[in-house]
Amino acid sequence: MKSTCEVRGGIRTLRNVAPLVAATLREHSDEVLAQRARAGEGAAFVELALRHWNGVHRIVRNMLVSDAAEAAEATFRTALGSARAFADGVPFRILLYRAAVGISLARLHSSPAQAGSGASRSLAGRVREVLGRLDAMDRACYVLRDVEELSFEEAAFVLRTSPEIVRERARRVGVALTVSLDAKLA
Repeated sequence: MKSTCEVRGGIRTLRNVAPLVAATLREHSDEVLAQRARAGEGAAFVELALRHWNGVHRIVRNMLVSDAAEAAEATFRTALGSARAFADGVPFRILLYRAAVGISLARLHSSPAQAGSGASRSLAGRVREVLGRLDAMDRACYVLRDVEELSFEEAAFVLRTSPEIVRERARRVGVALTVSLDAKLA
């Protein structure tokens, strides 16, 4: 399996080989690129991957704590494999986030020891440590709402639940984080 650096380097190399094509693709919306990717245009999918790598990686990093790069790559492999099935009218970013959360949840269910491994002195590390001890769906609601700043409706679509459930779970995690981090500072 290629590392993230090799995969991203390969994508950048593709851009360097065909700069005119890459420049043209950068001008299109996600929806247009998703339509072109559905039609089998690989370069359109590469452009979508470049645009959304950071968000997908943040989601899986906050969900899994470890193996985030591999899980992000798996998200894009899954999306590439199902490019022809992208839903019309749903922003591509939201579909990618749905895949990222699904892959993260599947990995958490198959290896629960992965959540919350290791201690960190940075604030971000302490937040991920606390998140790692929480219910996976609560964590997903928090990450989508407070880290990725999706609306309640978008997060509910990603998680296949209602906006009210997302609101309650994200609030519960916010309280747990506040209590946990305040306790560690005292």
